[in-house]
Amino acid sequence: MKAPIRMFYYVPVIGWLVKDAVHGTPEAKYFFAFNAVVLLVGAIAIIGYPLVITLGLIGSAAGLSGLVLLTCGDAFDRRAARAVARAPAPPVRKPSMRRAA
Repeated sequence: MKAPIRMFYYVPVIGWLVKDAVHGTPEAKYFFAFNAVVLLVGAIAIIGYPLVITLGLIGSAAGLSGLVLLTCGDAFDRRAARAVARAPAPPVRKPSMRRAA
Protein backbone atom coordinates (compact mmCIF):
# COMPACT_ATOMS: atom_id res chain seq x y z
CA MET A 1 0.00 0.00 0.00
CA LYS A 2 2.95 2.29 0.52
CA ALA A 3 4.06 2.15 -3.11
CA PRO A 4 0.88 3.70 -4.61
CA ILE A 5 0.94 6.46 -2.01
CA ARG A 6 4.59 7.17 -2.70
CA MET A 7 3.86 7.20 -6.44
CA PHE A 8 1.01 9.70 -5.85
CA TYR A 9 3.46 12.04 -4.13
CA TYR A 10 5.38 12.36 -7.43
CA VAL A 11 2.35 13.71 -9.32
CA PRO A 12 3.17 17.33 -10.15
CA VAL A 13 1.57 20.05 -8.02
CA ILE A 14 -1.23 18.00 -6.39
CA GLY A 15 1.06 15.21 -5.18
CA TRP A 16 3.59 17.73 -3.96
CA LEU A 17 0.93 19.63 -2.02
CA VAL A 18 -0.39 16.43 -0.42
CA LYS A 19 3.11 15.27 0.47
CA ASP A 20 3.85 18.62 2.08
CA ALA A 21 0.55 18.50 4.00
CA VAL A 22 1.29 15.00 5.33
CA HIS A 23 5.02 15.25 6.00
CA GLY A 24 5.58 19.01 6.21
CA THR A 25 5.30 21.55 8.98
CA PRO A 26 2.16 21.67 11.16
CA GLU A 27 0.77 24.72 9.36
CA ALA A 28 1.14 23.04 5.95
CA LYS A 29 -2.19 21.26 6.56
CA TYR A 30 -3.92 24.63 6.85
CA PHE A 31 -2.27 25.91 3.68
CA PHE A 32 -3.42 22.77 1.86
CA ALA A 33 -7.00 23.20 3.12
CA PHE A 34 -6.99 26.86 2.03
CA ASN A 35 -5.67 25.92 -1.42
CA ALA A 36 -8.35 23.23 -1.76
CA VAL A 37 -11.10 25.72 -0.85
CA VAL A 38 -9.76 28.29 -3.31
CA LEU A 39 -9.65 25.67 -6.07
CA LEU A 40 -13.22 24.59 -5.24
CA VAL A 41 -14.51 28.17 -5.34
CA GLY A 42 -12.65 28.77 -8.60
CA ALA A 43 -14.11 25.62 -10.13
CA ILE A 44 -17.62 26.67 -9.06
CA ALA A 45 -17.03 30.12 -10.55
CA ILE A 46 -15.90 28.60 -13.86
CA ILE A 47 -18.23 25.58 -14.17
CA GLY A 48 -21.13 26.95 -12.16
CA TYR A 49 -24.22 25.36 -10.70
CA PRO A 50 -23.78 21.87 -12.27
CA LEU A 51 -20.63 21.44 -10.18
CA VAL A 52 -22.54 22.28 -7.01
CA ILE A 53 -25.21 19.69 -7.91
CA THR A 54 -22.56 17.08 -8.72
CA LEU A 55 -20.76 17.70 -5.44
CA GLY A 56 -24.07 17.39 -3.58
CA LEU A 57 -24.81 14.05 -5.26
CA ILE A 58 -21.32 12.77 -4.50
CA GLY A 59 -21.67 13.90 -0.89
CA SER A 60 -25.03 12.20 -0.46
CA ALA A 61 -23.67 8.96 -1.96
CA ALA A 62 -20.67 9.13 0.38
CA GLY A 63 -22.94 9.77 3.36
CA LEU A 64 -25.20 6.84 2.54
CA SER A 65 -22.19 4.59 1.98
CA GLY A 66 -20.78 5.65 5.33
CA LEU A 67 -24.06 4.85 7.07
CA VAL A 68 -24.14 1.40 5.45
CA LEU A 69 -20.55 0.73 6.49
CA LEU A 70 -21.24 1.83 10.05
CA THR A 71 -24.39 -0.23 10.44
CA CYS A 72 -23.40 -3.45 8.66
CA GLY A 73 -20.38 -4.25 10.84
CA ASP A 74 -22.09 -7.15 12.58
CA ALA A 75 -23.08 -8.73 9.29
CA PHE A 76 -19.44 -9.40 8.44
CA ASP A 77 -18.06 -10.05 11.93
CA ARG A 78 -17.23 -13.75 12.24
CA ARG A 79 -17.07 -13.66 16.04
CA ALA A 80 -20.64 -12.41 16.30
CA ALA A 81 -21.84 -15.03 13.81
CA ARG A 82 -20.18 -17.82 15.81
CA ALA A 83 -21.69 -16.52 19.06
CA VAL A 84 -25.15 -16.60 17.54
CA ALA A 85 -24.57 -20.11 16.20
CA ARG A 86 -23.46 -21.37 19.64
CA ALA A 87 -26.35 -19.76 21.52
CA PRO A 88 -28.87 -22.25 22.86
CA ALA A 89 -32.12 -22.49 21.00
CA PRO A 90 -35.13 -20.97 22.72
CA PRO A 91 -37.57 -23.45 24.25
CA VAL A 92 -40.34 -24.64 21.99
CA ARG A 93 -43.81 -23.87 23.28
CA LYS A 94 -46.35 -26.49 22.34
CA PRO A 95 -49.87 -25.29 21.75
CA SER A 96 -52.30 -26.21 24.50
CA MET A 97 -55.26 -28.47 23.76
CA ARG A 98 -57.76 -26.27 25.63
CA ARG A 99 -60.65 -24.90 23.70
CA ALA A 100 -61.37 -21.25 23.77
CA ALA A 101 -64.79 -20.52 25.16
